[in-house]
Amino acid sequence: MIEDFISSDHRDDYTPYETLTAKIKEYHPDVIPELTINKANDFVLIISCDGIRSGMQAVENLFAAAPQIDQWVIQKFRQPGAIIHLNFKGLFFKAEDIKAKYFLNDGQVDIQLYIKGYTESDPRYKSLAFLYLDHLIGEYLTMTKIGAIDFKKIGLFTSTTDMKTLPELAEIIKALV
Repeated sequence: MIEDFISSDHRDDYTPYETLTAKIKEYHPDVIPELTINKANDFVLIISCDGIRSGMQAVENLFAAAPQIDQWVIQKFRQPGAIIHLNFKGLFFKAEDIKAKYFLNDGQVDIQLYIKGYTESDPRYKSLAFLYLDHLIGEYLTMTKIGAIDFKKIGLFTSTTDMKTLPELAEIIKALV
């Protein structure tokens, strides 16, 4: 059922995903599954804690106990990859619409994220920005190397010349490891 769900172009019935999510949440409430297909046409289960630090050990434990399954790749945490365009609950903006300032702070990086069109009252902006961090830097590094995050709007008079792109920020954070 899960393979059919992942392979389907028309996902009208989320029952397989919801059943898997409920089962994983029985194990630990902060752990979630993400499902996809990779370039080799293997099914991929990403065991994530959705950036919630209290779920990190549960992800590690579940990953360590995962069985080998033919044509499946099981990975822990969202891994960094190529720049992708994400949509979260109907909100869409590109990774290029986010710029960052960073400050080293006792082995971690505090950041200010400037987002084009950011509206403080709309929590989807922060959620989507976190997804970009997870997919460009990696969920594990985002949780362990990024300290404070301050969200700001790129306004009409905001100069972005001294700011970093997310790929540049990712390189800075990876250099700290």
